[in-house]
Parts: sequence; structure tokens; C-alpha cells
Amino acid sequence: MSRRAVSVAIAGLIVGVGVGIGCGDVPTLDEGIAFYTTVELPLPAVAAGDTLRDATGRAAPLRVRAFTRDSQEITGLTVTFLPTRLPSSVTIDANGILVAADTVRSVDIVGQINGRLQTSVVTLLLVPEPASITRSDNVLGDTAYAVPALRALPVTVTALYRGQVTPVNGIIVRYRIDSLRPSSAQLGSAVLTNASGAIARPDSTVAVDTTKAAGNATRSVLVRAGGGVDTVFVSATARHLRDATQLAGSPVRFILALKR
Repeated sequence: MSRRAVSVAIAGLIVGVGVGIGCGDVPTLDEGIAFYTTVELPLPAVAAGDTLRDATGRAAPLRVRAFTRDSQEITGLTVTFLPTRLPSSVTIDANGILVAADTVRSVDIVGQINGRLQTSVVTLLLVPEPASITRSDNVLGDTAYAVPALRALPVTVTALYRGQVTPVNGIIVRYRIDSLRPSSAQLGSAVLTNASGAIARPDSTVAVDTTKAAGNATRSVLVRAGGGVDTVFVSATARHLRDATQLAGSPVRFILALKR
């Protein structure tokens, strides 16, 4: 069978199984399944030419979980993982372990439960192994801000891939407020915001973002008035996909000085 014919056959199988069943409440199906998840990725990206891993650097499988009407997880199901287009640039064994070709692209994957039920599509990024993280705000020195202050914390993750410095998509960046000065400043007087600029919790001192196609990630730190803060120290860290060690340049340091 030609490569095009195989691609068409897989596309037909995907349509025939019924993408619309997907995740969420449905009538009770085979094996007592009431609802099931989409394909769960251990990380958003896999390094080109490597095995998909989790945040500790260990090889980790793709997963789909199914539940009864009482939200009890059902075990022992046969789950098969399929790329939706060929050539897929990945191989996936019977245990859900995925190995990527040495290429940079995205791959759409679905899971099939017992050969009948099918999940919605998820996208896995095949990316260069990240090498470094740097500040990307072009600020030579940290300027003093008036309270209340909102300060963006942009970083960029790059790799050296086939002799070229390349931005890396899909890398998790973790932000943390390391300390305040003076140490007697009120808890919650400086917090990190989420993607929409909102505060997840009154005492949010950690936040996470994932790099985009340009290798960029950002969160912001908000300093409220009346907390007695003079300086906020924030760090941003990212790790290698292959062994989970910190990237060169990690942690990136930000210092937010406040006017009084």
C-alpha cells in the first residue's frame, strides 16, 4: 500500500470511529465506560530524535483514562495511539512509549479504547533539545517602579540545532518569587499573575508558562500598595527535555525595585 493510501486509510478510520464521542459525559459504553480523557501527554514537547519523557527526564507513556458514572477509574483497557497523518515522524509502541524522528514539526495524535472509542486530537511538538534560557526584555538595569507596580518577566528558550540558534516551542518555564525586601513585608503584597493577568491565589508566589513558537514565555509580578515592599526578587527556570537538568542561564533573575 502506498504512503498516501495508508494516510487515507487512517483518516477514514478516525472518521469512522467517531471523534464526536470524545471526552465528557456520554451514555454508558463498553466496559462500563461513561467518560474518558483525551490523550494525556507527560510533557507538551519531545526532543527531536529522543523518547517522550516526563518532568524528571524519565521515558513516560501516552495515557488515556476512562471512568464509570461514579467517577471510578477503569483499568485493564486496551488503548492504541495513532498519529492522524503520515508521515508521522513518530513511532508509538503498544505501551504508549513514543520515539520521535530527528525533525522539528508538530504531530497530531488520537487514542482508541478497545478499538472502538476514540479521543479528540492532541498535538505533540517535536522540538530541538533546548540549550539555554535568557531574559528577553532588553532591560540593562532594573528600573524603580511606583507602587502599585506590574512588571512583565519575559524569557526566551533557544537551542543549537543543525548549526543554527533556534527558538524552542513547548518548554515549561517556572517562575517563583524568591524573596522580598524587607523580609517583614506582608505576605501577598507581591504576587505572580496567570496568563490572563489575573491572580490565581492571594498568595501566588509561583507561576508556570509554556514557550510559544518564538521560544518566548512570560508572566508578570504585581506589587500591591501598602505591603511595605522595597524590592522583589523573582527567578525563572527551565529544564532539558532529555535529562531534566537546568538549562544554561537558569535561573534567570529579575529584580523589581520600588519607588518610595
